[in-house]
Order: sequence, then C-alpha cells, then structure tokens
Amino acid sequence: MKESLLHYLWRFQKFSKTELRTTCGQAIQILFPGQLNTLGGPDFLEAKIYLDQLYWSGAVELHLNASDWYRHGHHQDRAYDNVILHVVWDADMDVSYPSGKSIPTLDLSCYVDKASLNQYQNSFLQKPKFIACEKEISHFSKARWVSFQDRLFVERMEQRVGEVRFLLKQMKNDWEAVLFVMLSKGFGLNCNGLAFYQMALQIPFKRVLQLREDPLHLEALFFGQLGLLDPPYKSSYQEELHTQYSYFKTKYMLEATAKSKVQFARLRPANFPTIRMAQLAQIYVKTPALFDAVVRQTTPKACYSLFSTAASAYWTTHFNFGLKSKPQLKKISSSFFDLLLINTLIPIRFAYAKYTGQSGETSLFEWAETVPAEKNRILNTFKKYQIPQLNAVGSQSLLHLYKNYCIPKKCLSCQVGFELMKSS
Repeated sequence: MKESLLHYLWRFQKFSKTELRTTCGQAIQILFPGQLNTLGGPDFLEAKIYLDQLYWSGAVELHLNASDWYRHGHHQDRAYDNVILHVVWDADMDVSYPSGKSIPTLDLSCYVDKASLNQYQNSFLQKPKFIACEKEISHFSKARWVSFQDRLFVERMEQRVGEVRFLLKQMKNDWEAVLFVMLSKGFGLNCNGLAFYQMALQIPFKRVLQLREDPLHLEALFFGQLGLLDPPYKSSYQEELHTQYSYFKTKYMLEATAKSKVQFARLRPANFPTIRMAQLAQIYVKTPALFDAVVRQTTPKACYSLFSTAASAYWTTHFNFGLKSKPQLKKISSSFFDLLLINTLIPIRFAYAKYTGQSGETSLFEWAETVPAEKNRILNTFKKYQIPQLNAVGSQSLLHLYKNYCIPKKCLSCQVGFELMKSS
C-alpha cells in the first residue's frame, strides 16, 4: 500500500460506504470528502460528514498507519486541531487531540475491495513506457487539453518568477545584472547552460559595463572566466585574449573560473560555446542597458532587433580557436532567438510585471503564442498520443507537466489524471 493509493481511494470514494464505522464504533456518513490541500496542513479541507447523526465540518488527515499522526508531529501542530476524521489503512493505535479526546478514525482497509485496488495499480502504478496514463489519455479531449495547457504554462512561468526573485535578491535588486545571468544561461543551452550561469555569477555586472566599449575586452573576460583561454594556445587571437584576461583577473580580483567545464561534443558548430559567448559579448557592446530595452518593447519582433547581431570578425572564419572554416557571418538566428524568448526574455518580463504590481498574463500569452512549439524527444512522444502543441504555450506546458507531474506520478494533482481516475 502506498499513500498515493490511499489518497486516490478517499478522494474518489472508491470503497463501500454502507455501514461505515469508526474504530470506536461510531456510524459514519460521508457527505463530501473535502478539497485536496496542496499546501501545508491536513490533506483534505472542508469535508462534511455525519458521526452518529451529528453533523461535522472540517479537515480530514490520511495516513498509512494511525501511529503516523504522532510520528509526523501532528499532535503538536495547531493546524491539525480541526481534523474531524483520521483515515488510515492500518489502525495500529488510538490517536487523540491535545485535550486527550480520541480522534474519530476510519480504517479504510475494512471497506475496500480488491477490484478498486487492482484498477489503480494496473492503470497508474505499473511502470509505463512514457507516462502513467498513456493507455487512457486519449479519453481527455483536445479542447480540454488546450485549457489545461494555459494553466500549466502560467504555473511554469510562476516557477521561473521564483528563480528570478532568487537572483534579484543576490544581485541586490539590479534587474540588468539578473538579465545578464539569465541570458548567459540561455546562451549556454542545455549542454553548457550551467557553466555559462556560473561564469555570469562570478562577474560583477559593472565590469561588463566598464569593458563593453571594446568587444575584445568582453570576449577576454567571458572566455577567461569560462576557462577557454588556458595554454597551450591554438591561435594568436586566443593568446591575445589570455593576456588581456590575465590583466583583468588581477585588476578586478576575479574569482576562479566556472566549476563546470564547457562541452563541444555532440553540438552543432553554430552552438559551440565559443560562438555563443562571442555573440553575447556583441549584444552588450551594442546595448548596455539591455533589460530596460527588453521591457520597453511591445512585440517580440521589436525585441529581436536588440539581438540581431553577429560575433566579432575572428569568428567569421572560425568556430573554435585555431580551426579555420569557410567564411560565414555568425549571426543570431531567429530560431535561437525563439529559445531565448521563451526561456529567458518572456519569464523575466513576466517577473518584472508582477514585481511592479501588474498581472503580466496578457503580454505573457501574446508573446509566447508567436513562438513555434519546440521539438525534442519528450514533445515528440506527446505528439504520438495526439496531444495538441499549437505553439510554445503548448510545448512549454507539456514539458512542465512531464517534469513536475508525470515523472513524480502526481496524478491526483494533475487535471488529466484526476479526470481519468474519477471516471475509472
């Protein structure tokens, strides 16, 4: 028996409700099992029951063992004083309120048939190929999916707002510095995002502003902090950058380079960390007050103009130090900008809107709906189940769903899982 199964049985009332009695013999009639509580405190709130024909309204707490009431410290927590029913699978002991009065306890194991147990275990607890509800998911209509995705997308953006607030506290409310850190992580993509993030955290943003007038200086600072300038040198340009970086490192007393090493393996040359970092340097050469410019834009197209730039001249004929390539201007593509838009720019605009007392949701959806849905292994699998992905709102919501609900099997907290289990 798992606690998630106990929650399922109680929430959907998957047990015999005839002649229900507490462990002390009181007759129970359940009028309403309560609202699931996703915050702290009892598991279900505002439940309504009759105990020996006396009406009770309050909270319900669920445990596998009755003794868990004490093991979890609920007897010392005033938040549990309004519990009207203790639902357990094993009534291994009597529990009581601080006053000493017994808490009405329902031993659910006496009222559940094997069919209900097997239904849940076979449908949702068996190891799936992809997600727990993959056999039943076709019963959830596309129209309901679109509505659910909107809610998930806002939830994902709210999660990002939390990340922004954390950085904002570290950066002493400097929004420009926060954008620099987030943008650096975005330029690193999944493979090098952590290394780029660590690099940006170690560079006081005022140094970026001081050195921005010379692209070579910014490249020296960024590449040096990434650990890409260590000898042996592969080109005179790399050696020049290293000489400049050594001076900056001593002058500004910079901390050690990023702990995570950058990776080149399995990356397309256009996504090499050298190219992405050189492009980031050019963006700050072009627009020092980048955050202010980003939040003032009214459309994604206008915002793209801030990022429509190319890496410096050396990188026209190189993807890495010392390795010549066919001449090609290393510009930021519209597809890469879309990634920055959905992973960095839209979240920070949304966070700033909330910081200034606005809702930000209208702009959030207007901008996100202009971005095509991403493509990856997880999203391609969702497509096989005919789950709609109209734009980035759809794809981002599904990525959020998979990570935060499907993997940890929080089916009861998921609208899809809730509806499917309710009807089973």
